[in-house]
Amino acid sequence: MSRNWEYNGMTLEVDLQDAEFAEKYENAFVEMAKEETELQKTGSTSGIIKGYCKMFWALFDRIYGTGTAEKLFQGRIHAGMCDAAYAAFIDACKKDTQESHRARAEFRGKYSPNQNRQQRRQNQKNNQHYGNRRK
Repeated sequence: MSRNWEYNGMTLEVDLQDAEFAEKYENAFVEMAKEETELQKTGSTSGIIKGYCKMFWALFDRIYGTGTAEKLFQGRIHAGMCDAAYAAFIDACKKDTQESHRARAEFRGKYSPNQNRQQRRQNQKNNQHYGNRRK
């Protein structure tokens, strides 16, 4: 399963069940965390905005390939645009993860018929230990 997300007229795919995509995603966030520690937090407003946006540009380029951020933001270095794109991306990632967990749980429920019997047996054993046996 995958999920598309849109920002600024561009549609990109999120598929956290795909190993290649998941690896790019993980590595990109590791690098972003490093960059965040080095981020300039004082100084000119324009300098702070450029550093902040550079993190997001790098994130999207690492995940989707070089030049993606340029297209996504149309060359603009704008903190609000970066926040909005990041929010849309993270929302799609969360929905993709929730959808895959739901589908996997449904699959396990459908193809794991012994699960309920095992749970009943365990419950019977537990009840015997607490004096709930029949006399």
